Amino acid sequence: MKKLLILTFLILLSACQKSTSNGEAKVPAQRAEGVIMRETAGGESTWQLKATGADFYDNQDVMMDNPQITFKQSKGDAVLTAKKGTFKEGIITFTGSVVVTVKVEDLKLTTSKLYYNTNTKVSWTDVPFVLKRSGVTVKGKALKADRGFSNIEIYKQVTDLPPDLKGLQPLK
Repeated sequence: MKKLLILTFLILLSACQKSTSNGEAKVPAQRAEGVIMRETAGGESTWQLKATGADFYDNQDVMMDNPQITFKQSKGDAVLTAKKGTFKEGIITFTGSVVVTVKVEDLKLTTSKLYYNTNTKVSWTDVPFVLKRSGVTVKGKALKADRGFSNIEIYKQVTDLPPDLKGLQPLK
């Protein structure tokens, strides 16, 4: 009877724990509120990442709430916001209502997921997105961009032109 009680207790205990794909409980080593991370080059900040909160794990993974990253550039900053973010092995993954704005270039990008590689300084997405720039709307299935979203490669795009754009009109 004692063995049965111990076995039942262990089963109930394991059912109550969060588990990862390998069956181990994944519990953060630390929780921080009001997190700020920066990358610098030559003493100058190249990007700054803020999050309302973040969980830090022993394997160096970071899971963030409401991340906002600002890419510093001479011609105007690019600002990216999202609901969630993860930082793992040099890749920051932004998910949930991802929005990138570059006011100087009148650019707004919206998607559900966007990646940023801190080593190569490249952003990309492999899910549908909408990009608005100076009155032109571009929809696509994937894109790749430089750190400041000045140079963007779009894959499988559909472009909606504004009706008042002189010289270019949609085919009828």
